Amino acid sequence: MAEPTDEQLLAAIGRGEADAGAEIMRRHLGYVLHICHRKLNNAAEAEEAAQDVFASVWKNAGNWQSGKAKVTTWLFRVASNRCIDILRRRRPSTPIEDIREPEDPSASAEEILVLQQRDQTIRAALNTLTPDQKRAIELVYYQDLKQSDAAKTMGMTLAALESILRRARARLHQDLATQRDPIEMSS
Repeated sequence: MAEPTDEQLLAAIGRGEADAGAEIMRRHLGYVLHICHRKLNNAAEAEEAAQDVFASVWKNAGNWQSGKAKVTTWLFRVASNRCIDILRRRRPSTPIEDIREPEDPSASAEEILVLQQRDQTIRAALNTLTPDQKRAIELVYYQDLKQSDAAKTMGMTLAALESILRRARARLHQDLATQRDPIEMSS
């Protein structure tokens, strides 16, 4: 008695004959595994894909229409589609040990404290200046006015403003020289 063709085996699988399923698998498992391994380059995934291919054959054998394509062509298409599905679900993976903690761009509590201490020290030093010296420093250094504009705002000559700024800077330098640590830590 002649062996059944692949088409006859698919028809038998469609009728629920388990022996026909085992025979189709015996004939074509190597072929399907080869396709899957070539596309996936991973033996475990290739075996998983091949199992899925033959499960699909078992479920869809009843829909097989003889004469439209060879069984091996259909198996190739089913295997290729299954491999594409597996490749899509692959995610580039990095070991968790290799993932760096994201850097927090905000200042740390220690940095904030140092900046606050620095600001308090500078404010305290500014409060020791005369009202004209303090106003001149604020206009030039905090409001970023040109010295000529600051002089106009204060109603004085440029030379007078420069003299006031010179005395104010000397006084600030003297007052802050004793408290350098908090200021230097933040720069």
